[in-house]
Amino acid sequence: MVQEVDPSPQLISYFQESKALWTEFDGNKKQFIDSSEWHYILSNIEQNIFLLKRLQERGLLKTENHIVDCGIGLGTALFDIYLQTKDFTDKTFTFTGIEKQAMYIGFIQEKLLPYWNGNLDLIHDDIMNQDYSKYNIIYTFTPFQTVDKLKELYNKIISEVEVGSVLIENKNAGLGLHGVLTDLEGIQKIELDDIVVFKKL
Repeated sequence: MVQEVDPSPQLISYFQESKALWTEFDGNKKQFIDSSEWHYILSNIEQNIFLLKRLQERGLLKTENHIVDCGIGLGTALFDIYLQTKDFTDKTFTFTGIEKQAMYIGFIQEKLLPYWNGNLDLIHDDIMNQDYSKYNIIYTFTPFQTVDKLKELYNKIISEVEVGSVLIENKNAGLGLHGVLTDLEGIQKIELDDIVVFKKL
């Protein structure tokens, strides 16, 4: 039975605010084309409904959870997850967004940061420059346009995070571009109803 869920008014407000900058035509900009990277694309928010609750039911949340978005863009998907933490009184959550595009970082800092109440750490840098060992939940939405570059990123993450850490990919119901995550070693696919996530072995 499908349960209808009304989106949070805060999420609606955040989305409306972010629409002032977001445009599908960003994909035509030279910096994205030259680096085989995707411009900001709004994640499938419906896929994230009750995401933290579903992770908890499968024993995938820790007492202290450190969540990072690799290529946060304007942060709508991560903000949705942040709002879900309000339902947990026995766990703590920190949020980090990594983004190399100054136009997205600047917009978050100017327009969207107040929504986070001080709970977002923004890193203006390339996602390949980061050390992921301090995070146990890694969220992405296919930041690269080629399978080879995606494999390089995912293998870096897998090699650096602790056993039990969770990799969440928004594209293709969690499988990533062309199902790239199913080809990688060292992770286990876990069903979350209509999507999948991957746990470091």
